[in-house]
Amino acid sequence: MRRRGRVWLLGCALTPALLLTACTSNADPAPVATHRGGGDAQAEKKLTDQAQSALDAVTDQGSSMVESGVERVSDGVHTRPGLAHGAAYKLTVVCAGEGAAEIVVAPSGAGGRRAVPCDGSVVFERLTAEGALKVDVRGTPGAAGMIAWRIDKVGSQP
Repeated sequence: MRRRGRVWLLGCALTPALLLTACTSNADPAPVATHRGGGDAQAEKKLTDQAQSALDAVTDQGSSMVESGVERVSDGVHTRPGLAHGAAYKLTVVCAGEGAAEIVVAPSGAGGRRAVPCDGSVVFERLTAEGALKVDVRGTPGAAGMIAWRIDKVGSQP
């Protein structure tokens, strides 16, 4: 009787695992992965276009572009631009997607911290080159989308 109880207990323990495996088994999972990947690429392209369009709409045609790019929020923007000492620059950032990002400029006297909502809003930050600058735009937890950014030289400090 004891042996029969152990076999029954083992059978009861294994049955849910076997049923779960049988119910979730899929002979060809590739179409789901391919479809999702294609959808992500399309969504990323759409958000890139939105962010770039907003950035282009506010770009001053008379300014001198130093650097620009488009990055995933999850990757962020990380640059050490070579800026002329004493000159003034404008960092323009647009995030399209969900959540928010934050601009962080180091050293703190050359810029600062500024929130960037991922709703297509355009955010400006004035930069002053007093030495080596580091510019980061980081997504906050849960943020997703694309960041378009541009650094323009706007003139000299008085």
